[in-house]
Amino acid sequence: MRAIMLFVAAAVAMVPPIAADARPTRYEYQGKTYRSLQACRAAKKRAANRGTVIGAAGAGVGAALLGGGLGGSLLAAGGGAVIGHEIGKGSKKC
Repeated sequence: MRAIMLFVAAAVAMVPPIAADARPTRYEYQGKTYRSLQACRAAKKRAANRGTVIGAAGAGVGAALLGGGLGGSLLAAGGGAVIGHEIGKGSKKC
């Protein structure tokens, strides 16, 4: 009788890991969860693209307002685009 109880207890102890493996895999990026890797990567790409545009616009306008010429403003916009892209991409991986 005691052996049967130990066997049942061991079987019950094995259920949570099996149930955990049955759940669908979720991917996380910047605090949001996604059901598929493709959706997570798409969100990451959108964030990087937004960062590129915002960085370029912010740096270009800032350089123009500070009195930079056309070349200086374009150079600042290019640098801002690169920096904005990297910030928008974030450090977390999908």
